[in-house]
Amino acid sequence: MKLLFNSSFNLDKMAKHIPLLLLLVWSIPITAQSLKIDSLKRLLEQTQEDSNRVTLLWKLAEQYEFFKPDTTIELAQKAQLLATHIKYIEGESRSYAIMATGQYLLGNYTAALNNYMQKLKIEEKRNSVRNYASALNNIGLMYILLSDYERALSYLYRADSTITAVGGVVKKELKNNIVINLGETFYKMKNTDSAKHYFSTALKIARENKNDFYGGLAQVGLGNVYAQAGEDSIALKNYRSALPFLNDGTNNDVLCETALGFANVFQKTKMPDSSLKYARLAFEIARKDGFLSRELDAANFISRFYKTNNKLDSAFVYMDQAVMLQDSLKGQSKTREAMIISTNEQTRQTEIAEQKLREKQTRLQQLQILAICIFIPTFFLLTVAVSRIRIHKNVVRFMGVVSLLLFFEFLILLLHPLIEQTMHHNKILELLVLVLVGAGLVPLHHKLEHIVIDKLTTDKQKIKEEQEHWEESVSEVQENIKVENEPELLMPFPLPENVEIKTSSSITNVTEDEDGNN
Repeated sequence: MKLLFNSSFNLDKMAKHIPLLLLLVWSIPITAQSLKIDSLKRLLEQTQEDSNRVTLLWKLAEQYEFFKPDTTIELAQKAQLLATHIKYIEGESRSYAIMATGQYLLGNYTAALNNYMQKLKIEEKRNSVRNYASALNNIGLMYILLSDYERALSYLYRADSTITAVGGVVKKELKNNIVINLGETFYKMKNTDSAKHYFSTALKIARENKNDFYGGLAQVGLGNVYAQAGEDSIALKNYRSALPFLNDGTNNDVLCETALGFANVFQKTKMPDSSLKYARLAFEIARKDGFLSRELDAANFISRFYKTNNKLDSAFVYMDQAVMLQDSLKGQSKTREAMIISTNEQTRQTEIAEQKLREKQTRLQQLQILAICIFIPTFFLLTVAVSRIRIHKNVVRFMGVVSLLLFFEFLILLLHPLIEQTMHHNKILELLVLVLVGAGLVPLHHKLEHIVIDKLTTDKQKIKEEQEHWEESVSEVQENIKVENEPELLMPFPLPENVEIKTSSSITNVTEDEDGNN
């Protein structure tokens, strides 16, 4: 089977035959897609280096998945590097997944597996069961594509047990994906009984959920398994049951696979006309939609059919078609390999450029913090020095308040990144933590403000009083010195007897009469 994508995307133009395995991706109509790309680009121009920018980057990367996977990888890597730098766990996890999807679409399964492993490491430390199970499922898918079926089963079993334990919406959403992947793994291993079990389980779940899409996939899988086991009549029954879900024009790749299934079964049951009819149907659909690997399979089948029936001219025509298709696929394979090499180098250069940018930003931030650390105590010391000179106490009060505000805001500045990291950029939790921090810091700020301002202004008042007292003492001493050094007064005319003369000092001079009496 083959991975189903939006019909606007032709996977065969980028990769060889890929089995129908359910990678958890999203597709968006092209018309709305271009508008959304423009909108995201405009928003990116306005955002800073924060979690919002990470979100915009991975959302933009998603839009390019099905027609420019190399761009998807580039944008997702930028999102991942930024998310890692700011310790935004959710953004880092999503970025790894989208990068892996782009590499998967290019056929670089090893790189995709590595990124899904990175996502799994992140999800193991988080509480999102859905994301954890999704990562396990996609790792299992990569191992199937790398033909490592035992490891694929190990991860798919873990995904299945995880969603079974949690139940609810997560189980309903992912169960069919995982069970069909398990069925496809056992089909590739030619373990017929287990493959039947899982495809039958997937069909039962699809019917319970009234999901025709998964029902059709499960029946195609059952048709393949029964055909592999030689139970042709049951295989035909399942193929026929799947057809109504495949004739809507959106699943032509799977329709090609089903038609070839019909052709093989009819050939084994000695119904050559029906066999040729369905083989030609597969060939025409594949040629029309550009499914080169399906077209090659159909051309080889028809060539062998005509050769078996001694129609060598017709056999040669389809053999020639098969050769040309092989050349085309080889060319595409080389192109894809070149794209992988180019993408890997682009990824490396992007990582180097981002690392240099982060180092430059880190140095700038460190210098800014150093400057703040120097400025705040310097400003406080200046405030203390100002409080010692003759200046209005309101100026001292203002400078003291500013010093404390700078100190406490600097504390918040240092705490905020730690809070973001601890709360995993959950804005609600960040708000609650900041409220709690504020509830502790605000009273402390007011108390310290009262103590410091009172200390500064009180010291200033004491200094002022001491200065005034000293000035008064100096003035008094100077006055006394002046009186003691003052010359005796000369009278312009004789004073009457018994007249007392008082100096500016407290000394009283009494004149004597001629007889020497006082």
